[in-house]
Amino acid sequence: MAEETVTPEPEIVKISVFTPLIYVGVVLSIFITFSIIYRKRRLQSLTKVEPLFKENYTAVLYQHLKDQYTNKDLPKDQRPHEKVMKAALLRRAVEAIRRSMKLKENEPVFNKLYQNGLIGDDIFKQYQIQIKFQELELKDIVTECETYKKGWVQTFFPLAQEICFNEALRRRLKALDDRAETFSKLWETYADESEKSLESAKKVESKKTVEAVKAEETKDKVAEISEKVEDVKEEKEQEQEADEKHQGGDNDSSKSKKKKKNNKAKKN
Repeated sequence: MAEETVTPEPEIVKISVFTPLIYVGVVLSIFITFSIIYRKRRLQSLTKVEPLFKENYTAVLYQHLKDQYTNKDLPKDQRPHEKVMKAALLRRAVEAIRRSMKLKENEPVFNKLYQNGLIGDDIFKQYQIQIKFQELELKDIVTECETYKKGWVQTFFPLAQEICFNEALRRRLKALDDRAETFSKLWETYADESEKSLESAKKVESKKTVEAVKAEETKDKVAEISEKVEDVKEEKEQEQEADEKHQGGDNDSSKSKKKKKNNKAKKN
């Protein structure tokens, strides 16, 4: 009879129940540490980015008042009134609306400059971060508004927007007044400079006219002197001609006398 082939039985590896749990725990711990490190680095990079706007003093003031308002250790007289908190929140909302409107107005400009390569990635990223920050600021204002009175948001933001528009109009009118003052000062300075230049030009013209008159007088004097010199020359020439004629007449008389003597001598 043929020998029967004995098939080896596979070894069964026993795995503990805690092994997958440990594996999942290790993976989760690695993922958590990676996310924490990534968030810290991202926060550090975001904190290094300079904001486009200056410090929001209205938000700082509201936070300071809120700390006093929520501090129960302080007596009620020293804590700010609810109306004061509402007014501070309104001022914060006005500043947030103004900044968000500025960002929306300049959005096509930033996009165009970034597409043309005129600004770098850091400036465009700074602009995007500022937009997100303003969105978070408005959301925080909404939540703060709801804490004071439910449904107040519907009348709160239109009022804040109207205040923002009125302040913008006042700033423009003030800027026009300031421009009028600067232009008036510039006009006065230019007028003074033009008067000085005209006076200097008049002085130069008067000097030129005096010099021209003197030059004409000298020309006249030179002409008179030249005329006198010519007259003297003519008189001398006339005298010389008269002398020459007189001498010529004497010579002719002497010659005629000699001829007569010669003729008499021949006759004799």
